[in-house]
Order: sequence, then C-alpha cells, then structure tokens
Amino acid sequence: MAEKDWIARYFAPLAKGQGAAGLRDDVAQLGTTGPVAITVDAMVEGVHFLASDPIDTVARKLVRANVSDLLASGAEPAEALLTLGWPKARGEAEIAAFSAALGDELSAWGAQLIGGDTVTSPLGLFLSLTLTGRCLADGPVRRTGAKPGDAVWLTGCIGGAARGWEAVSGGDKGVAGGWRDAYRLPDLPPLAAAAFIARHASAAMDVSDGLLIDARSLAAASGVSLEIDLGAVPFAGGADGEAEMLKLATWGDDYQVLFTAPEAASATIAQQASDEGIQLARIGKISDMSGLSLILRGRNVNLPETLGFEHG
Repeated sequence: MAEKDWIARYFAPLAKGQGAAGLRDDVAQLGTTGPVAITVDAMVEGVHFLASDPIDTVARKLVRANVSDLLASGAEPAEALLTLGWPKARGEAEIAAFSAALGDELSAWGAQLIGGDTVTSPLGLFLSLTLTGRCLADGPVRRTGAKPGDAVWLTGCIGGAARGWEAVSGGDKGVAGGWRDAYRLPDLPPLAAAAFIARHASAAMDVSDGLLIDARSLAAASGVSLEIDLGAVPFAGGADGEAEMLKLATWGDDYQVLFTAPEAASATIAQQASDEGIQLARIGKISDMSGLSLILRGRNVNLPETLGFEHG
C-alpha cells in the first residue's frame, strides 16, 4: 500500500482537530494555548520492543513513553505528531491494528494526532512520537528545583517491566504470565498526576531508564544529593533482598514519576495522593551535598556498577 493510502485510510481518521487539516498538508497548526511542554520519544524494533510483541501494545507503549514525560512536567497531553517507518513485511492488518490502538491510547489521555510522516523501512519497525502538553503551572516542572530538606517521592511501583521481560524471554519460568503486560504496556500514574505534580513538586522527572540512574540525573540537575531508602521503594511483586532490589531499581521501563517536595508539605501530599487515587511512596530525602546514595535498614549500600540504561 502506498504511503498516501496508509495516511488516508488509517491515520487521517484520527486527526480530527481543525489544526490537522485532515493530514492533507505538510504542516499542522497547534491549538494548545498558554505555556506548552513538548517531548519526543523514539522506539526501535529489537531495542525497545520485540518483533513478536503484539502491534497494539507497541502503539500504546509509544504513547505512554511520551505521556510519562508530560505527567512528570505537570502537563496534560494535547497534540501528537507521529513518525512511522513501516516494514514491507508487516501486512495491512497490522497497520490497521496499530492505528486503532494509537488512536484509542491518545484519546484516553485527552490527546489527538495532528500530523507526522510515514515511510517504508527496509529493516525493522521504527517509530517516533512528539507530544505537546498543556502546562498546569506557569511552565513545565523541571529537574532543577530540588532543595536541601525536600522529601523524595515516587508514584507507582518499580520493577514490573523487569519481571515482565523475564516472563517474555523465558528467563524465569516461575513468573506469572501477567507480568508480560508490565513489560509490553507500562502502567502509568493517572492523568490526575499532572495537576498533582504542578501543584506540589519542586523538581520531577519520569523514571524510564532505571530508578537509580534517573535519581542521579535529578540530583545532578539540581546540584544536590539524593538519598534513597531501598526499603521504602515499592517493588513490583516485592523484593527479597538487596540484590533483587538493586536489579529492579536499575532495569528501567517503569514510566513512573520521581519528584521532590518540601518536607513541610509531606502530610498534605500523602493525603491528597490518597484522595486522588495516586499510588505514592516517600522513598528518600535531599541534602546539600552532591550525587546519589542508598541506604537499607539504616546502613549504607554501595551503588552498583551500572545504575540503569545508558543511551548511546
């Protein structure tokens, strides 16, 4: 099928906004007003997903990887641009399933497709999504605002994707099949997390490359020291000891939100998170030193050699 036919049949029906012009032009007009955040994530077959993964989960994971960035910045998803490199070996039924899942997932987060580009890939499938978001504060929440005395908070659980990968790859025969979904389709915080972060966070980022490496990035951006209590981290399925905790905390693909907030606001934050259905755990603190440190049951824990996924 020719590129123009892909667009007309499968993607133009998703582009309902006036600024998209039915995907008949080379440009789109943004409709988002006020402070706007923007993010982009790419996924490559064999790196971010398996060739055998259901195509609908690939589409949904692409959207969620971008949505997590916006939630962590205190912004609600708005408009999306898709770049799609589609292999000839994948048939029309798959592109139909992909576009349907993409549209459903964007709609679930309050976003819509307004444009992009499609090409034929000579090798595997590659995808990139650019997503804008409406900032719910004066601008996006950055990684740079953490201050000594802040508490460190985490939404959701860490390690579900790691356990899912073990199930998918057959590395752990005892892992329940349900974990496969945690690898293929990350469980994000609810949309309400965007307003929650905008209201409370001094600094924030999504956890995608691994809790430890992302925590170190936040600390470095703010010029502070971040201490994590491994015993306070909610690990998916639980963790029996230090080695398992470190494994799950460095694997990545969790797409939760790590944020800091003033200690004095802790009781309010915990209560509002409960009221709004946001799973939240206080996992550490910020001091005026630099770097990342770990404790477990009151003792210091050495950092592992690898803190998470390194790009490049």
